[in-house]
Amino acid sequence: ISLILNHTHSSKMKHHRSVISVAFSLLFVHYRDNYSFNCDLFCHGFSSIPSRKPLASSKRRTRQISPLLPILFEGGDGHYFEPVTSSKTNDKSSPKIQPNSRQKSISRGRDPIISLNMNLDYLAKSNQKDAAFRAEELLLRIEALHEDGYYEKSPDVCSYNCVINAFCLDSSRYGHGGIGRRGGVVMSTVRGYKNNNSKDQEGTLEEYATTNEELIGGATSNAERLIQRMMQKGLTPNDITYNTLLRCISKDMDLVGRENLNNQSKRRDNRSNPKTESKPSASVSTRTAQTHQNLLVQKAESILSKMEDLQIANTISYNTMISILSKQQHPTSHNSNNNNKNQAEESVRQAEACFHRMLSLSTATSDERIQPDTCSFNSLIGAYAKIGASIPGAKERAIRAEDLLRQMENLYRENPEGNKSVKPDVVSYSSVVSAYAKASMWGEEGCALKALEILKMMEELYEGGEEGVKPNKRTYTAVINAFARTGQPENAEMILSNMKRRYELSRDVSLKPDTICFTSTIDAYAKKGGEEAAERAENLLHEMENLYNMGDKDVKPNTRTYSAVITAMGKSGLPRAAEKAEQILDEMEYISSCGSKDLAPNTILYNAVIDAYARSTTIGKCNRAELLLERMIEESNNGNMAIRPDTITFNSVINAAARSSFGDYDVRKEAYMIGLNAFKSLHRSDYCQPSSITYVLFLRVLENLMESEESRDYMAGKVFELCRKHNLVNDAVVSQLKKTCSHDTFYVVTSSQCTHRKK
Repeated sequence: ISLILNHTHSSKMKHHRSVISVAFSLLFVHYRDNYSFNCDLFCHGFSSIPSRKPLASSKRRTRQISPLLPILFEGGDGHYFEPVTSSKTNDKSSPKIQPNSRQKSISRGRDPIISLNMNLDYLAKSNQKDAAFRAEELLLRIEALHEDGYYEKSPDVCSYNCVINAFCLDSSRYGHGGIGRRGGVVMSTVRGYKNNNSKDQEGTLEEYATTNEELIGGATSNAERLIQRMMQKGLTPNDITYNTLLRCISKDMDLVGRENLNNQSKRRDNRSNPKTESKPSASVSTRTAQTHQNLLVQKAESILSKMEDLQIANTISYNTMISILSKQQHPTSHNSNNNNKNQAEESVRQAEACFHRMLSLSTATSDERIQPDTCSFNSLIGAYAKIGASIPGAKERAIRAEDLLRQMENLYRENPEGNKSVKPDVVSYSSVVSAYAKASMWGEEGCALKALEILKMMEELYEGGEEGVKPNKRTYTAVINAFARTGQPENAEMILSNMKRRYELSRDVSLKPDTICFTSTIDAYAKKGGEEAAERAENLLHEMENLYNMGDKDVKPNTRTYSAVITAMGKSGLPRAAEKAEQILDEMEYISSCGSKDLAPNTILYNAVIDAYARSTTIGKCNRAELLLERMIEESNNGNMAIRPDTITFNSVINAAARSSFGDYDVRKEAYMIGLNAFKSLHRSDYCQPSSITYVLFLRVLENLMESEESRDYMAGKVFELCRKHNLVNDAVVSQLKKTCSHDTFYVVTSSQCTHRKK
């Protein structure tokens, strides 16, 4: 029956009712002459089978409250039933009760609490909607029935651990604030099961319901609430309880990190559009994400210390703690690189301290429960690899990650049989590859080659029979990105070709190049620039389109793919490259209008085409750039916010005007007016603001297109004054001002700037 119901849930079969009838048939064939069962709980076992018609929310909560696996145990209500077998009577009354039936049932290994725990565990891992709430509801129902005397036994530590695990697994679905808002629903349902005579217990439940309704939310708070309740019930949390609580903290660290990224995106939107009333998430509005994570880290450290005092800490405890420490986020502002580096180093230092703490305890106590394993090393290596590439010290972190990898290899080689638990796997090697790939962002060519060296080592080990170190798509993509960042697209394409060859030989899906692999290679050519790079980027795009048209959905080009190709064309310097880029844009517009909404052009794509015109030698390129800007403004005013112009858009149009220094007087005058209009429109815009680059580019317009020195000096002074008013003056602006105006004007303008700074 369990297999049937598991198959029903996993395969999402359409004919659920027929499957239920088969399960019932099997049940009654087995039980009709021997046992009885608790019909109430058994029916709940099928309550999560979806019906053909959607239920109202209130009915859904009542009917879909239990896991698929039914609670099957005889004597679930404390008695053992046997049907009346006498043929001389037609009495249809209740079956006779034999007194010691429950002891007989339990002696046969059929403990109802075990069945309950099986249900709770299955529901926790079922990935069903509201699984955690439903698991808690089932737990509280059994507790209430036990308090009423209906059950002899009450839920045990394992029962609570299953529900805590359900909240941990369910946290990714709801996030901070999502869990806890339905706390009152659980208790209201439980009170429906309460006996009206149980007035003393009712007060306790009311208090618990009130506490539940005031929950902030999050997996950690729900886990702590359940642990507190189980201790009130006289149950002692064990190592599984606390380890699951640590996992809840780890999940909440992830959630806070994701919310922080979302809020950063909203803040960027607010800066570009001051009128937008986009507010950060309430769960992180009062404190920064870093403060939230620091509180979670402190909580995790106190839990681990408590486990150490109770002597129940094990390898899982320390591994989870290292993972929590590695998830601390750090600011990525380039204005405080030294501070960012110090904070990043501090989080890694904490992870290292936890790792060495485990090592020292393991050595001192010879306790096998806290022996470092592959997961321990991987967690620490991951701590090095997870730090953002924009934070200085990436190469040093990659070297330290590789040192840990070599330590794992040495430990395993010393005793292959005894040290199997520290054998490096694909995660170990891939994390080191990722660390070197991030270090390559700083122009370290040796880092990309180091990543390639480790990849080749993985291939050799796999070909030698080591199945656990087989490179996957993430490994290959990391190496491709490493070469892309160092301006080596040929090496990036070599890795892509290697992936294609290996996939064709093995048909291994984990080695099949996808859209990300192709796009990363195209992006490598776009960053390099040049005629050959544009040609190779376009060829790779055509290869993706052909494969997709032949039915390979994994290589469907996306907007980032087309954006990279357009960028490569813009940097090629080829005749009519900008026109070809605009043609691709028009084709995407047509495809999206036919239903492929995922290929609808966005602001980034339009900016790439405008930039392609700015870099081209096409006569009238300034007019084409202005027409694209006008199209974006018109479409966004009509509701298509995906292509609303931003600061980069206006800057690109100004740049196109600045590069239009060739041609006769009329062409140059028209280019100047286009640049001036874009400059004014940006300052009048409600949704974006000028940057320092804006003033550099417009000063370049004055330098290249305004012939009168007197007018040029006058305009340059006004532009610089406007730049100073917006507090955007930097070295690039001052340098361009010096090229644009006369020496005397430059001295006067910059002197006033110095006077303003002193004030």
